[in-house]
Amino acid sequence: MKLKKFSEPAIVMSITLGLLLLLTSPLWIGWMMEHEYSKTRSAVAAVDLQCTEGAVEKREVWSKLGIAVFCEKDGAKHGVWQAWDGGYMHVAGQYVAGEKDGIWKYFNAHGEQWGVRTYALGKEASGLINLLAADSMLLRKDEGKLYLIQGTRPYRSYPVRLGAGYRDTGVDGIPEGTYRLDAKTEDTEGRKSMRAIDSGTPDQTTDTQAAAGSKMHFVIEAHRNRMGWAWQIPGLWGGTKNSIAVVHSDMDEIWELAERGIQIEVRL
Repeated sequence: MKLKKFSEPAIVMSITLGLLLLLTSPLWIGWMMEHEYSKTRSAVAAVDLQCTEGAVEKREVWSKLGIAVFCEKDGAKHGVWQAWDGGYMHVAGQYVAGEKDGIWKYFNAHGEQWGVRTYALGKEASGLINLLAADSMLLRKDEGKLYLIQGTRPYRSYPVRLGAGYRDTGVDGIPEGTYRLDAKTEDTEGRKSMRAIDSGTPDQTTDTQAAAGSKMHFVIEAHRNRMGWAWQIPGLWGGTKNSIAVVHSDMDEIWELAERGIQIEVRL
């Protein structure tokens, strides 16, 4: 079988295009970030909080590119408070004389309320309750999908990239069976990953190397961020023999909804 030969002009063109993309990446990455911020500004412009008498509506920076909209009275937050980012509202709650009070609601990009927390004049009355938390997870290797399940109903699904040899049932693959999500880790650059071990394996969370050495384990991770923020766009690149890869945005959501200790079933 003969290998296809590429002409010199084609090689030069490919290298040139690659260098061009690399050199101009700060420009188009900056443009995309500005586009996201523009969506947030547009969304916030339509907000009318209807502040109480004596209070005025104000804005301030929230997170890196987000905007908080709130009512202020006598120099303190008083009344409705909302946080917006990426064109949608993330958090909504209220202040009383500068203190968080009442029910605070948390939303995702789909407009769904995923969490709730209660305050009583600055003191947390109840911890964050994740309304969309998964009871279990299901990995279908034949479909290349990871499902989050509440009760017996799948309510979220994510495409996954399976690594070479992953479909095997030997050492180089992940056998069918029941696993447990035993660890969630995040490195200094913000890359998240989760480890699942065979549910019959003793808890090894205090010995990371021992758990990682087990044949009956696999890792869910976002693709390694080799080109900085640029890889947040495609995100999905590939898994390894004992890992599956998901896009960064999906990993962020799975991270929030899948708690350590839940069951993960693997099927062909």
